Amino acid sequence: MNVFINLLDNANKYSPEAPAIRVHVYSDSSKVTIAIHDKGIGMNKEVSKRVFETFFRATSGNIHDVKGFGLGLSYVKAIVDMHNGQIEVQSELGKGSSFIIRLPILENEKA
Repeated sequence: MNVFINLLDNANKYSPEAPAIRVHVYSDSSKVTIAIHDKGIGMNKEVSKRVFETFFRATSGNIHDVKGFGLGLSYVKAIVDMHNGQIEVQSELGKGSSFIIRLPILENEKA
């Protein structure tokens, strides 16, 4: 739950005026995919590569009016990793970001 709260909160914080946020969930036989898309300020490629690093915050632009320590996305990645999942970001400066999480579907153990 904290993973999704963090990602949705970021999508809201880094979106101008009224945020446009979409959440898509789909699955196949081996994994569930959750994608959170926003039309916020986006990130350049250099920032996108580092966004999951602990304490990393982008230094360009006027985003430091948003409070934080650069821990949220590293926390999100750690939780996704603990569940044997993957997370990726796709972003374009000025157009928004998409965070895609893939988690394995665990089969019920038979008694």
